Amino acid sequence: MAPPLSPWLHGVRPVSAPRRTLVCFPYAGAGAAVFRDWASEVGPDTELLAVRLPGRETRIGEPPLHRVEDAVPSLLAALDPPGDRPLILFGHSLGAALAYATARALAARGSPPALLAVSGRRAPHLPSRRPPVHGLDDAAFRARLAALGGTPPEVLACDDLMELMLPTLRADFAMSEAFLEPDPPPLPVPILAFAGAEDAEATVEEVAGWDRLAGAGFTLRTLPGGHFFLNGQRASIVRHLTKGNF
Repeated sequence: MAPPLSPWLHGVRPVSAPRRTLVCFPYAGAGAAVFRDWASEVGPDTELLAVRLPGRETRIGEPPLHRVEDAVPSLLAALDPPGDRPLILFGHSLGAALAYATARALAARGSPPALLAVSGRRAPHLPSRRPPVHGLDDAAFRARLAALGGTPPEVLACDDLMELMLPTLRADFAMSEAFLEPDPPPLPVPILAFAGAEDAEATVEEVAGWDRLAGAGFTLRTLPGGHFFLNGQRASIVRHLTKGNF
């Protein structure tokens, strides 16, 4: 489906004759590696690809992007040609915004995905309840990262590593915080939304707001955990993603 050497897509679980392709979009600051363990959960008929944005992993030398819209053309090129098997897009937090923007662009060119799955992200028309953090000074920004819980404490405590990572982290947060569509039209794609029952960053009600965009059906799954519930609920999420006729 995707060019094997595309820098935007990493083949987590190549399959010789897949029935479906699952493309996963990471949260802010993360890379394709966060989906490495998903390979043990997907079935033998699912090709698993993970998006790798500039500024991390093998793309560490590239400048990071600051707007979701800037990533979409390259993602479309990486997913071309779409092939004849169902395409499932899944994204968590920032990744949900990227997956949604990609799904809308795919639909506009006449090749919509079979399913858009969003996780831990308020609907695009809902403004954030929190002030922007990407412009905070280093100490305050690191404190915010610690409060979110997605960055290992040993990483936060390493000044050299944080100095390397901060530009990409700030760019990702800027990308996430700027993404807003006040009056989006329905998307002609079924939407499956995952919410963490204890997620203070994207409440169940805010995630349920994706219903407004689902022009082909909407399902909400509430799972135990806070904002990074996907780490503990991986098996359940993958089961919901692949159990349908996709």
